[in-house]
Amino acid sequence: MIFVSVDSQFVHKMWNNVEHCKLAGHDLPFHKASDCPGKLGKIYSVYDANTGVELRGRFIIDPDSVIQTMEVLTPPVGRQIE
Repeated sequence: MIFVSVDSQFVHKMWNNVEHCKLAGHDLPFHKASDCPGKLGKIYSVYDANTGVELRGRFIIDPDSVIQTMEVLTPPVGRQIE
């Protein structure tokens, strides 16, 4: 499993060490990757060039690189816990 966002590797590390560990009590159980220019987000149609952020979503991709299922959340759902 890989977590990808437009944030830099330094932001990922800070978020993991400060926010996630505080809430969960442990590191994320998967790898983090940075998509700073949004190239991967553009391929999967989740990158918003106007805001420079990617929509939150989950993609299950099989070993043959075929998307088996996906879920993309609208900005209010993906960014607001309530």
